[in-house]
Amino acid sequence: MYFIHYPAGGFGHYMLQMSSLCFESVFCPQDTTDFSKDGNSHGYPEHCKIWFQLDPYEYVPNYDFGDKVAITLIDSGIHDDEHRHKPNTIRMCIDTDAVSIVWQTCREKANLGSLNEHQGIDWEHRERYSLLYHNMHKDPSFYLNNFKPHRDCININISDLFFNPNRVVAKLEPHFGKCNWGKFWKLWNEFITANYKYYQAQHLVNRVKFALEADFDFEFTKNYSLHDQGYLIYWLERQYNIQEIPPWDYKDWFKNTQEVKDCLNSILSQ
Repeated sequence: MYFIHYPAGGFGHYMLQMSSLCFESVFCPQDTTDFSKDGNSHGYPEHCKIWFQLDPYEYVPNYDFGDKVAITLIDSGIHDDEHRHKPNTIRMCIDTDAVSIVWQTCREKANLGSLNEHQGIDWEHRERYSLLYHNMHKDPSFYLNNFKPHRDCININISDLFFNPNRVVAKLEPHFGKCNWGKFWKLWNEFITANYKYYQAQHLVNRVKFALEADFDFEFTKNYSLHDQGYLIYWLERQYNIQEIPPWDYKDWFKNTQEVKDCLNSILSQ
């Protein structure tokens, strides 16, 4: 028996589905995938009854697993990241690059939507998002700053599901047997497509970071949301120790990385 321990918005059902479909030693109750179009649900038949961590643990299998590996999901919500010392626990960790992803999935599932992007002025909403992430970062008790790796667990960074899937497979193969790469990449592409809106902010930051380090430029051709734009501003301010990128001065945001460089040079030269 293995346990997948995940926070709210931590893609526990995707981990169950991917493990079942792609690894030779894991029980597979269903050969087809099941992703909702908006990416806020990754339903898949559970091997066992889900353990909601605030409740007592009860092992209730849904199948006869034979000689295959079974998995129990441990859903912690946003309340409790404490490790319950179950053997063979896979812990889904909220690493730095996963913060914007998990925050957005939590808001979506709670039906809170965006911060009223359809009302008001763009630069004001962009600033609200950047301030939101600054305030999150300053509060060590905030749930997105918890759920870190534990020495007794198989720790997997949630951001690796999106940006480094090979690392996920490398961590799982010693426990779940050989990965069927054909099935894996097919499922991963479906997963990425379904969750496009959740990882775009961090993907933008990754691209800008690489471009600034390698000194090359690219155009911002995608229609990034105000959330994604505000998250990039937050990252730039933290990365370059800038107190504030003046929202009004850059109310039209950036069209490319050259404009980002010009902004940074102007502020850092003062």
